[in-house]
Amino acid sequence: MSPSNPDNDFLLRWLNGELSEPERMEWEGSEAYPKWEAMARSLRQAALPPMDKDAAYARLLDARAQRMRLRLRRLWVKRLTAAAAVLAALILAAGLFPQQQSWATAVAEQKAVSLPDGSQALLNAATTLSYRSSWLRPARVLKLEGEAYFSVKPGAPFTVNTPQGKVRVLGTRFNVLSREKRFEVYCLEGTVLTSTATQQDTLKPGQKVKKQGGQLERQPEITERESPPWANGESVFDRTPLPEVFQEMERQYGVTIQQSGLESRVYSGRFPHDDIDKALQLVCGAMGIKYKFVNKNTVQITE
Repeated sequence: MSPSNPDNDFLLRWLNGELSEPERMEWEGSEAYPKWEAMARSLRQAALPPMDKDAAYARLLDARAQRMRLRLRRLWVKRLTAAAAVLAALILAAGLFPQQQSWATAVAEQKAVSLPDGSQALLNAATTLSYRSSWLRPARVLKLEGEAYFSVKPGAPFTVNTPQGKVRVLGTRFNVLSREKRFEVYCLEGTVLTSTATQQDTLKPGQKVKKQGGQLERQPEITERESPPWANGESVFDRTPLPEVFQEMERQYGVTIQQSGLESRVYSGRFPHDDIDKALQLVCGAMGIKYKFVNKNTVQITE
């Protein structure tokens, strides 16, 4: 091998520093050396720096941790999205399928009711009370047919709808009667807004309104401020048509009262709920009419 024409083995020994001193001196003095030295220098300059194994391992662990954090973040996003979808479905279901509940009393029965908002109602005989509620609409809108005494917990507007009219309050105690054509409201505490299709009136404690001839008319102030008389065992009337008085007696005692020709007569007074003979004596005696029991469940009224 001539230094002017080195083979691969010679070049490899040169690059590895394995040439003998004579070989090195002869090689560095040859014409080919400058060209190969320039090539070797370029290779040395382009070579990668020595690897720091600890730093490389640390970079590997950091990249792995970032991938794990990204994966966990995506998983939590999916779970939160799923939970939000379930919650939205529950809210929608509660709005589309509201809760409904109703209470009813038979003749000669009264019932105390606790409403979902914490308010209380006492139902008189032959009365129905119902409500519909959801998460979007709390149970403070009720439907009444009959008579009930309410003690309302303060809060959002509380409304009682009846076939004859509507009562709206914020928090108070009041009595509502709605039977057939009769509609009466009186306030025991707070303020009560009473309205029909064409008229409205605001009542203060002790004030009473009655629907007569299609119009709301103020009645004499009541003296009972703790609870309505029927809740204490008696019915009270003020210029009430006599057939309506006997209808109320039927509801309180569970009897049938046969009467006719009394539509034009009115009664002002009261009767107890625990003694039907006494109740008949009070009403019939005041009106100058007679009564008799056809059987234990039927009473006949005659003039």
